[in-house]
Amino acid sequence: MLSNMEKRMLKPFVGYMEERDEYQRGEIHRVLAGACMHALYLTSGLMLISLIMDTIHHTFTFGTMALFIVQQFVAYYILIRLRKTGVAETEYDIDADYEKTIKALKKKFFLAGAQWGFTMLVLMEFLFPALAGEKIEIHLFNILVWCIMGAAFGIITYFLQKRNIKKIV
Repeated sequence: MLSNMEKRMLKPFVGYMEERDEYQRGEIHRVLAGACMHALYLTSGLMLISLIMDTIHHTFTFGTMALFIVQQFVAYYILIRLRKTGVAETEYDIDADYEKTIKALKKKFFLAGAQWGFTMLVLMEFLFPALAGEKIEIHLFNILVWCIMGAAFGIITYFLQKRNIKKIV
């Protein structure tokens, strides 16, 4: 059920929601969800480009911070709303399916943690210092820090996602 504010926000895009049948409302929401996903990725890319430009010019602009705030707002809004409605949960009544999903989740977030740690290592230790005109110095400690942070990222996101997977007893 849409709130009055959501109906007012949708009106400029599609007209009155009350005049649409269920299929039309579903298609409208599918298109808007796709647009939101594209906008989130576009915002992330623009934020990275803006951060790179800020690094080159040794500044930190409002645009970079604004893009970060918009990105975080959208991400947390989606996360909170999906959790409140319960649609983010997946239930399994067969143990084998549940175990298979948990195993796939572990693999997915192990790779996500490794990717995040490697990306941060490259960005923070190579790219940004190079763009800022600083000397690039890589130490074993820095590599260790980003490996640990990547592992922490993977573990935390695994447990956050695992909360949405339920085994029906």
